[in-house]
Amino acid sequence: MKKLISVILALASVLSLAACGETKTPEDPTVTPANPTGNFVFTEENYPKMGGSLAVLPLGEAITATVLGVTREKANGMIVFEGSTTDNYNALVDGKFDILLAYEPSVGAKQYAKDNNFEWEMTAIGADALVFICSNTNAVDSLTTKQIKDIYTGKTTTWDKVGGKNMPIIPYQRNKDSGSQTLFDKLINLGDDLMDAPKSQIVGSMIGLLEAVADYDNAEGALGYTVYYYLTNMESDKLSSSKILAIDGIAPTNESISSGEYPFVNDFYVVIPKDLPEDAPARILYNWIISEQGKELAEKENYVVKTSK
Repeated sequence: MKKLISVILALASVLSLAACGETKTPEDPTVTPANPTGNFVFTEENYPKMGGSLAVLPLGEAITATVLGVTREKANGMIVFEGSTTDNYNALVDGKFDILLAYEPSVGAKQYAKDNNFEWEMTAIGADALVFICSNTNAVDSLTTKQIKDIYTGKTTTWDKVGGKNMPIIPYQRNKDSGSQTLFDKLINLGDDLMDAPKSQIVGSMIGLLEAVADYDNAEGALGYTVYYYLTNMESDKLSSSKILAIDGIAPTNESISSGEYPFVNDFYVVIPKDLPEDAPARILYNWIISEQGKELAEKENYVVKTSK
């Protein structure tokens, strides 16, 4: 009988120790602790310094939370998605970041890398769209590519020329270092014909442009541009007072962006220094982000994901 009691007590002790060694579930129930990157184990100490464009912040949070098994709130505090897209590319060159999730690099960012004999390695992980927005009190619902070009070269100055009221068009622009402006310059391609806007019509932040179009005085005549994901997934409340214009009769949606039917579509990327060894944490994370697991995660965050053909 004493032996039986001893066995029972020993078994209870083993079970108690096993319970103490269990991995704790993060406070955020949407995050599942995992080691999705194979044999390499990421920790808070070896996790790469991640930065990037503001519109890719939700994906950066999701990647960090998933790989480390931490809450989204904690993940947010571990990554930096601030400043312009150009600033972030420059920070990668300077070694302040190890990996970026970012939109198209600007001419200035490419030149900075060249001047510093730096090469990056980048893979497209998704697509987004440059979208044009106006007040929801404006009667215009669609513009053509030609009309956009005529407005931003100064040829068309009033809304009645494009189907609206007889009132001035206030065409806002973004600052040159921004990802939105880089997309505008690439996709609209006006070059030196882009009109010189007054300082009051050059907006230094994505939210600032949305507020200028949606909220401020004279908003009914305003026209601006941003990226689709940021507006529809991160600042969708602005759509209560503004609207996204169709271009050439095509409204931007995840489907029309994925198919390329919407005319102003461009990729966004994961970026690392090109000379990183295979066992560097940033390269291991890079390889996971472009894997099927990484794509599935991006899709869950409602990004338009690049698929292998």
